[in-house]
Amino acid sequence: MKSILKVFLVTTLIGFTSCSEDELRTADTLQQKDAVESVNDPYLLASIIKRTSLFYQKMGFDTRKLPAAVQHMESNYQSSDNYYDGFKLATTDMYDAMDILKLIDGSITLAQKRGSKTHEGIFKTFRVLLFSFMTDFYGDVYYSEALKAREGILYPKYDKEQDIYTGLLSELDAAGTLISGGTEEVSTSYDLMFAGDKTKWQKFANSVKLRLLMRASNKLTDAGAKISAIAGNVLSESTENASIAYIGTTGDVGSTPGNSWTGGTVNWGSVDEFNKRRPCKTLVDKLADLSDPRAAIWFAPVERPWTSDKSLNGVTFSTTDPNGYTYSSTWEYIDRSKAEIAALATKDILLDSNKVYVGFVAGMQADWKNGNAHYNTADGGVVGNFKVSKFSTLFRQNKSPLLKAQIMNSDEVQFLLAEAAAKGLITGSADTYYRKGITNSLLRWGVPQATITTYLAQSKIALPTDKSGQLAKIAEQKWISLFLVSSEAYLDLRRTKLPDIFKNGRLGNYTFPLRYRYPGNELGQNRDAYDLGVSTLSPAVDDQFSKIWLLQ
Repeated sequence: MKSILKVFLVTTLIGFTSCSEDELRTADTLQQKDAVESVNDPYLLASIIKRTSLFYQKMGFDTRKLPAAVQHMESNYQSSDNYYDGFKLATTDMYDAMDILKLIDGSITLAQKRGSKTHEGIFKTFRVLLFSFMTDFYGDVYYSEALKAREGILYPKYDKEQDIYTGLLSELDAAGTLISGGTEEVSTSYDLMFAGDKTKWQKFANSVKLRLLMRASNKLTDAGAKISAIAGNVLSESTENASIAYIGTTGDVGSTPGNSWTGGTVNWGSVDEFNKRRPCKTLVDKLADLSDPRAAIWFAPVERPWTSDKSLNGVTFSTTDPNGYTYSSTWEYIDRSKAEIAALATKDILLDSNKVYVGFVAGMQADWKNGNAHYNTADGGVVGNFKVSKFSTLFRQNKSPLLKAQIMNSDEVQFLLAEAAAKGLITGSADTYYRKGITNSLLRWGVPQATITTYLAQSKIALPTDKSGQLAKIAEQKWISLFLVSSEAYLDLRRTKLPDIFKNGRLGNYTFPLRYRYPGNELGQNRDAYDLGVSTLSPAVDDQFSKIWLLQ
């Protein structure tokens, strides 16, 4: 796996800026012109890989909206993300995707002029990725008229999501043909993802197609046949992942935080931002129930865990995790004779005692005192919270072989195939795909094979014989494996409604959001298209609860 290196040159050269008002429409010409006239295929490939990977990873850890929505992460300080409030606001993620698409479309034009079929196919795959992100999160969006400023189209129409899916699947067919038919080499230095391996690029294109086919499988009569045609040529091994590593620096010139993992000291010099993010109780408890080895990799032991054993009060112990990071914990007896402890223990927030790993309750107000009855403000402060696990020290590093900017991993692909087999869309063993998905995820996080064998032998891991039971178990393991791949975890939870975690914790009075609201600029700058897009929602209201075509 290649590290992120020197690709800041492309972004600096092209001069991307954030979109606002007409800038989204009028900047296309200059940016695409610079892309095709200023740099070559390898530079463009490196920049597109990096920008797209960081775009997806930002949703997995940097921002808390999606990780909280899927109950992987909660906030314990000044945030309403724990109960979906971020979905109430109009979001500009569509514009962020369009910024990258400007570069991609310019790159496709360049590749076509040069006859670089392989590069054109790779660029088209990324084009599908980002347009699918837009339509999956918003509904109808611009597609056929997008990025046509050079042709005089400043206010593109919104295409219907159904038509967009037809177009995207067709583009992936073309991308696969181009990659396999191209004769030029892919640079091993600038291909940050697959080091010039065209076979893996072909597998990636097919894997993206599999993702879209499963997402729309209830709408497509031929989904099974199309999946069967590519099932043998997708990302399948634990090392076949659409992700890139970090190099842990600020960059060669100035500051390029994208070269380092978000939670590390380069990006977050203060530990406070890191400490505001806590693993969700839903995830922590599920991993404990399954004796899952990923728990010790992802979570830190509680610093001052509660105990009901008075003899343990004040006893300190050390824990060293699989990556060699050591933690110190001190047991505290639940002494209800102390007023400060009794006051919190009666509020139904002291939920976890005699446990080394504890999560923050889903849907709980993000107040540090709600974190398993934390009360020691003198030592802990408002973000210290000694009663709930932090994320492990691994996620405070600037780089690690385990920290990647991720778009799609082979374990996700195998779980998709397991679901397709369980539903009868394809032939083959759902159990085989399911176990391959689990294995690949565990290997990706550095779990030894002997431990994996023991894990898979548990009765709790075995697939049931009935279809609904199989789908529930597949979804559960897929949900775990999508940790830090939050955009896909959200879309999958929305699509399958599995695992059934929607009423967990304090979420009983909240409704799971189904989409993003359109950016506010669309109302003023592209109102006719916006109104038509809203009209196809059910109900026809631009809010987070209206159903897009995929969900209708």
